[in-house]
Amino acid sequence: MNIKALLISGLAALFGCTAQQQQSVNDRILEPEEYIKALEADNAACLIDVRRADEYAAGHLPGAMLLDVTDSIGFSQGMEKLDKEKNIYIYCRSGRRSRKAAQRLTEKGFNVTDMKGGYNAWEKSFK
Repeated sequence: MNIKALLISGLAALFGCTAQQQQSVNDRILEPEEYIKALEADNAACLIDVRRADEYAAGHLPGAMLLDVTDSIGFSQGMEKLDKEKNIYIYCRSGRRSRKAAQRLTEKGFNVTDMKGGYNAWEKSFK
């Protein structure tokens, strides 16, 4: 009976943790205007575009570095070079890939802020 109770409480803790991690990523998704204000106020921020190289070449936020989340090896190697003391601001085209990247970065201990709607939303708001 005790083993069964431990197993159930262990599973509950595991799933609770996963839901909590997902929630923390969702809490850091900002509208483009809020995202830009937070980014500009953070002098030590690291801005990352997680799209493909061709998308980056077609246009990107000023100062953004490219770290393609669809290249899992390159993305993992790039993550290793990032400073966990800096806040990471990420975006993609519409928000799907950046959510995936945010989850991976958060799991590795980074403080991540994502832009709702991605580059498309930024273009509509600021161009």
